[in-house]
Amino acid sequence: MCVAGTLMGCSVSPAVQAAREPNFPKLEKAIAAEKQSGELDEGEVEDIAEAIAEGEIARAKGVAGEALLPAFAGCAKQVEGALEDRFDKGDDIGAVAASLLLSAGLVDDDEYIDFATENDPRPAYRALGARGLVDEATFDLRRKMFVDLDERVRSNALKAAQSSPSPADFDALVEAARVDPLPAARASAVRALGRVGGERAVIALKDIWLRADPRLKESIVDGYISPPTFEVGGRAELVRIAEEGSAGAIAAAVVLSRVAVDEAPDRQAREVARQVLLRAIKLGTREDRTFAMIMAPSDKDVLAALREAKSDSDAGVALVALGRLAHEGDEKEKKAARDKLLEIAKGDDPEANRAMGELAGMSDKRVTPLLEKQLGSESAFARAYAARQLVLLGEHQKAAKALADKDVNVRAGVACAVLGKK
Repeated sequence: MCVAGTLMGCSVSPAVQAAREPNFPKLEKAIAAEKQSGELDEGEVEDIAEAIAEGEIARAKGVAGEALLPAFAGCAKQVEGALEDRFDKGDDIGAVAASLLLSAGLVDDDEYIDFATENDPRPAYRALGARGLVDEATFDLRRKMFVDLDERVRSNALKAAQSSPSPADFDALVEAARVDPLPAARASAVRALGRVGGERAVIALKDIWLRADPRLKESIVDGYISPPTFEVGGRAELVRIAEEGSAGAIAAAVVLSRVAVDEAPDRQAREVARQVLLRAIKLGTREDRTFAMIMAPSDKDVLAALREAKSDSDAGVALVALGRLAHEGDEKEKKAARDKLLEIAKGDDPEANRAMGELAGMSDKRVTPLLEKQLGSESAFARAYAARQLVLLGEHQKAAKALADKDVNVRAGVACAVLGKK
């Protein structure tokens, strides 16, 4: 692997050069030629991916660019320099780049705080600064930003309150949870209330629950499970929600099933949760059944329910059951489940892609030719999915074709998948 500028005469391959130009038809031909000659090893694919990622970050523009950059969240460390360079440009996309560095822990929480404390006129940068308002000296400013006109600023200030809760935020958080027009902001507000904790938080979350949509109810569940709230009424509310069986019941059952403390109230709560999840696996809506099957802790009753569901008339339900049995059944069941998943992957069923993903996650190489064939799909989503699964299997050379894809989202996603495996 050649690092530019470190050696006299250092040169790059035609494929890397084409990626840097960028010339994607030329890159596609170069990748094919290197693959045929045997020069396309894993290190070369990584170099191409790095050139693609750095180029797309540098070239990103406008609303489309802001939407593209989060594709690099999973490989932020590997493209840290490119993100820093983009931040230095000072545009809105630079703010997105900086937020990726912040979320990845590559900079300190207070790295960008001056954008908030100095009231930067650019909303995207004020929002970046708001995310770092986690010290007590900044809490007054943070509360003012809960009601900023820009939704990005409000959302990040509420995330900061979630990271560093303060009892003084209580009333402002309740107001944000009730009236903020942005769903993500309301979700952060209720989670922050849970982290503030106490009986007041339990009562406030219960009141908000009455008018909450299903998405917000899941966030309220997160608030109830927070330690400062759980022990003073959160547990009881979660049990009530789970037993009622309305929206949020499965989410409540899932978090209760994972409570590790072995005191009597927690054992009772776990048993309630187990029964709710078993009932959901057998009788719930498709969404509830699959979620419960994925999340339910394994025991003999859950395995029995999965064995029954593997032959379900709903192909999506059956696939999830097969996926778990392929991991958790006895040896005979594991093999039978994998064989059935391969059969589904080879067919025209809408669940074929998911079956391929299950097998790739189990490092089952039998799915490799199916994924490679899918790289020629007319669907950009299908091409990207297939390439990422090939990377997961360690088949970098076979996935490399997607680095020259005509769709920028495919190129970016696959490049990040390759770099994330380094």
